[in-house]
Amino acid sequence: MQNIRMKKNIRIGSLLLVLFWVLAAGCQAHTPLAESGKETPQGSFKVVGMGPGDADLMTVRALGAIRNADLVFCKPRIEEKLRINVDFTGKQVLNGYGGLFRFYGKDCAKIKLSKDEKGRRSMSCEDYHRKQAEFARLVRNAVSAGRNVVLLSSGDPTIYGPDMWSLKELRELDPVVVPGLSCFNAANAALQVSLGEVIITAPFKRKNKKDTIESLSGHDRATMVIFMPRNMQDLFARLSRVYPADTPAAVVSYAGHAGRQNVVTGTVGDMAGALPENMRTSLVYVGKSLARARYKPAGEKAPSDKGKFYLVGIGPGDPDLATLRALKVIEKADVIFAGKRISDRFGAYLKGKNVIAGYRRLFPFYGKDCSKLTRADKAKGRMSCEEYHRKQAEFAAMVRAAVSEGKTVAMLDRGDPLIYGPCSWVLTELRDLDTEVVPGLSCFNAANAALGAGVTEGKSSHSIILASGWSVEEMAEHRSTMVLFTMRTQLKKFIDNLSKHYPPDTPVGIVFSAGYAEKEKVVRATLGSILDKVGENRLPFEYLLYVGDFLEQKMKRDR
Repeated sequence: MQNIRMKKNIRIGSLLLVLFWVLAAGCQAHTPLAESGKETPQGSFKVVGMGPGDADLMTVRALGAIRNADLVFCKPRIEEKLRINVDFTGKQVLNGYGGLFRFYGKDCAKIKLSKDEKGRRSMSCEDYHRKQAEFARLVRNAVSAGRNVVLLSSGDPTIYGPDMWSLKELRELDPVVVPGLSCFNAANAALQVSLGEVIITAPFKRKNKKDTIESLSGHDRATMVIFMPRNMQDLFARLSRVYPADTPAAVVSYAGHAGRQNVVTGTVGDMAGALPENMRTSLVYVGKSLARARYKPAGEKAPSDKGKFYLVGIGPGDPDLATLRALKVIEKADVIFAGKRISDRFGAYLKGKNVIAGYRRLFPFYGKDCSKLTRADKAKGRMSCEEYHRKQAEFAAMVRAAVSEGKTVAMLDRGDPLIYGPCSWVLTELRDLDTEVVPGLSCFNAANAALGAGVTEGKSSHSIILASGWSVEEMAEHRSTMVLFTMRTQLKKFIDNLSKHYPPDTPVGIVFSAGYAEKEKVVRATLGSILDKVGENRLPFEYLLYVGDFLEQKMKRDR
């Protein structure tokens, strides 16, 4: 009967390859039954990032962790959503233990709440403490009995996530975070906008703090992304005081929810009048990059008799960090553009496919007049400006020809293709076609999970700045949590620039090979000691540098 139930719940055609990875992961991670007379093996505890919205935006690794679990903490609606991919027979499923972060580690006798704050709390401080203790006891008992336990957490648990307190409480169990896409990644894909420097924040109103909307604004090249505002009118009133009225803005609601996702674009000056007062499941974007957004309302998309082009984020590291949606698009694609490293990693999924290599990193000089470039600018490319233009035109012609024949074309890009992505230029080039971005897990999401800490839970900053070698000094002045996309920039250059603004005892962390189960490594130090710890030589390409006091939360052993 169980096999019949399994066949009924699983989409055989689209998920065969997914099941291959899941079963492989399950075989490796499954805890064997204790032999007679032997001690019961230790179980495990994982906080699993479920991604935003629909079930197909979770990764294969997340699906494997759920399938391998004996005890699952999740809401009934999540359980129902997962039943198409997961057989819950024999699993214990418990509801009512998500989002218990409030008042964790605080003395209830010393907490004073306003009447408005009390109205927003579903339980008292004492009730939260009781539920936290109850949850911790259930997990500890299950793990000591050799059971695998997962707590399902929406989005990326490390970005304003309500479940990271559990890693602090259960740190003796060496808990693991399975990375998930953030609603930020899904909203990027909805907007089809390429982002450079990003300031992730929330509508905080805290006196004498450096990470408010007002203090973080003013960076011409940066895009501000504001999580879950309660009152849009109040938010845009604040934004209008620090941004010019014609600054592009967008609001994405229910990012990643098919049929519910909604995008509104405009400017800081006119947006407030176009929005309802309360839109709590929304992200607000502000910045000049939004002028390049290729979001198309449903009525403006290409005719259905034509094909379609997908820019597919496949995540960083191992193939099991691709989403189920990404694998579905790969399965149905007639033509796939992928570099050799991607083709090697995804060989099982690409077998028998028409895969074209040699067109991945063609962004240099796109849209620029070669005759007006300086000699220094020309020296930055692997090819001449003219050669890049020729290859760009060649790629575009192949895609247009295939789409005109009704074919589905996919370009595979690592990570989130819209955060420092080398393929995002294609959205501008192919704006006349029906295009869609499949959101991918960023190396940033994977590295957050490797650190096992809430990156928005610093003592001095609850915002995050995603920066690079050419913007680090400008953005460091805020002394917020920073995540630096290094891209071959020498570590010493970063440390020198950061040291102008942060004290030498500021915690730093380096995550190498984020998302690769066998190679991932975390190094922790301080700003003043990191060079002594890792040396000044050029480091491998795949590493991210973190700076901020959130790193003082050491919740797990570094691998």
